[in-house]
Amino acid sequence: MNQHFQQDTPFRREAKPLPLPPGNLFLRLMTAKVLASIHRCTPLDVAAFMWPNDRAIHEFMTKASTAPAMTTTAGWAAELAQRYVADIMDALGAASAAIDVFRECLTLNWDGHGLLAAPSFVASAGNGSFVQEGNPIPVRQLTDALVLVQPYKVASIAVLTREMMEGSNAEALIGDTLIKSAALAIDAVFFSSAAATAAAPAGIRNGISTSTASVNTDPFAAVFEDVATLINAVSAVGGKGPYAFVAGPGRAISFGMRIDTEKTGGIVPVGSTAVGNDLIAIAPQGIVAAFSPDPDVETADTGTLVMDNAAPGTPGQAGASERGLFQTDSIALKIRWPVSWMVRDSRAVAWMTPSWK
Repeated sequence: MNQHFQQDTPFRREAKPLPLPPGNLFLRLMTAKVLASIHRCTPLDVAAFMWPNDRAIHEFMTKASTAPAMTTTAGWAAELAQRYVADIMDALGAASAAIDVFRECLTLNWDGHGLLAAPSFVASAGNGSFVQEGNPIPVRQLTDALVLVQPYKVASIAVLTREMMEGSNAEALIGDTLIKSAALAIDAVFFSSAAATAAAPAGIRNGISTSTASVNTDPFAAVFEDVATLINAVSAVGGKGPYAFVAGPGRAISFGMRIDTEKTGGIVPVGSTAVGNDLIAIAPQGIVAAFSPDPDVETADTGTLVMDNAAPGTPGQAGASERGLFQTDSIALKIRWPVSWMVRDSRAVAWMTPSWK
């Protein structure tokens, strides 16, 4: 690394100890990686400058680089690993209803694996029975099948000006750019009925027919009837809950006002713009999700970027909007995040298009 740059970069200057406002460990790590890439220093240099009193981020970076992160070891790894995963969920959860489902389902870590296998047990009351004293206990073979979680990734490129990246709001702007884009992209695919492709996993409604909505003209009665229909459809997997009910944001709020979720306990209304006018009931026990806790983040401040929301265009092609990063003093920010999921049991998802608003 150039010695002159090492001396001049602001992240190598001595920082003044300032009071630290509460922060999200995951967002701060992502911000540190982005700014370190721009200033050709280490993420630890950035963290020391921006959050000098945040012991968690310093311990996470320094101890993870010098000793294995044993989540069973009390003192740092166990607590930090729990906080880091929780902060990932919090960071994404503000924009993604799918993350609310991930909180309750079986969640795995990619950890460099190409495929992840998860068991899928088909529960049945016939697998257990009462036995008289002294009589032999029946031995039954559980129906077992493995579901393979295929590797996929969420990727996004956004452009911010250098002033935005290096200002006092860098953490908020970088986090918003990285996280919201990824979170909304996850929702759009997760709640769909699309089949799996080479680019994306299947939506959780793929192959699942709609349930019949209530035709009751009393909207309150219709809500209760629809809820009963959907819970009955997924209860073979979900048991007594919890159940996630996903609807458009307005309908989710209306649903929550009509159903006393505190008394029902197992019903959690969640709003998402990705479901339109539909209402989806999910038994999280029937879903397995996998993601990498450490997304790849890259930056670039030179070259020409093709500004295209759909399929990338070709530089110089007629109609292609281009942006010269060096000339406009802009920075392209790219995130690549391994994320995937699988429905372990098709009975875990049911949906309909209700008549009530």
